[in-house]
Amino acid sequence: MKNLQKIIVLFMIMSLFCAINAYATPYDHDIYTSVEEISQLLPKEVKSDKATEETVRRGEFFARADLVITDQGNGNIGAMAKAYMDYAVDEVYITVYLDRWDEESERWEQITYYDAEFYAEDYPEGLTDPTVDITFLNQERGHYYRLRSVFSAVYDYDYEGFSPTTSGIWIE
Repeated sequence: MKNLQKIIVLFMIMSLFCAINAYATPYDHDIYTSVEEISQLLPKEVKSDKATEETVRRGEFFARADLVITDQGNGNIGAMAKAYMDYAVDEVYITVYLDRWDEESERWEQITYYDAEFYAEDYPEGLTDPTVDITFLNQERGHYYRLRSVFSAVYDYDYEGFSPTTSGIWIE
């Protein structure tokens, strides 16, 4: 019964994080009126970006979450997501979403995602810094892409989480 409660609460937390970011606009949620404005702020020479979110007194055990997007060439986009715990936790869930800027609707559109689950029993030395390092292969070139993520951790039936978002980078 406790596992079912845990899953329900975790699902609610992850849904909240996804809803918060689903309609986010680039660069600290400022509103831009045209693609030209975005392309001036997102130079095509930029090949990677990093987003970090740290605890602001509310966290007891989840210290920080990093998210890095990298242009790996040939339409391949690298994604690295890393969680940092103050001490070993019971479970960590990381979901990384790949978004592409849609010039027509002037919005970010989710293209794909990757889920990862980490459990303490698989880490005898302690689950303190789980990492996801993946490549989204063969994406359409000539667009801006960004990463969004949901990090959640469980320790002794308590939940904490972050949801960093990178800026967009141009994929040639």
